[in-house]
Amino acid sequence: MSRLCDSCGKKTTAGRTYSHRGLAIRVGGVGIKITGITKRTFKPNVQRIRVLQNNGTVERQKICTKCVRAGKVKKPMRRVIPEGLQARMQAKIDAKSPAARRAKAKAAGDRRRARRAEQAARLAAKKG
Repeated sequence: MSRLCDSCGKKTTAGRTYSHRGLAIRVGGVGIKITGITKRTFKPNVQRIRVLQNNGTVERQKICTKCVRAGKVKKPMRRVIPEGLQARMQAKIDAKSPAARRAKAKAAGDRRRARRAEQAARLAAKKG
């Protein structure tokens, strides 16, 4: 797999690593010496992701993470949620709102009061 970003064109570049030894003069040593120079490569972090094209199609491309984070490419929606399911999900969220909780508690209190009044009426009918 070639490490080439389809968005910005970033690719693998060559460089060097330097091996040092010694103590810096400012710390009290005689200075740092380079003991070896080795060739190395700098590879971009390229990921294969789904990208939404301008014409509305979805295509897999190799994009570097810098472009993804900068928003240079637009990712497609993961899935389209059906309307019925979306309505159920919204109803579940609404049921947890403070107003819905208060209404539910009030209804439970009303049922409890009605049940107690009914029990009291039955007890009074037995005694009386």
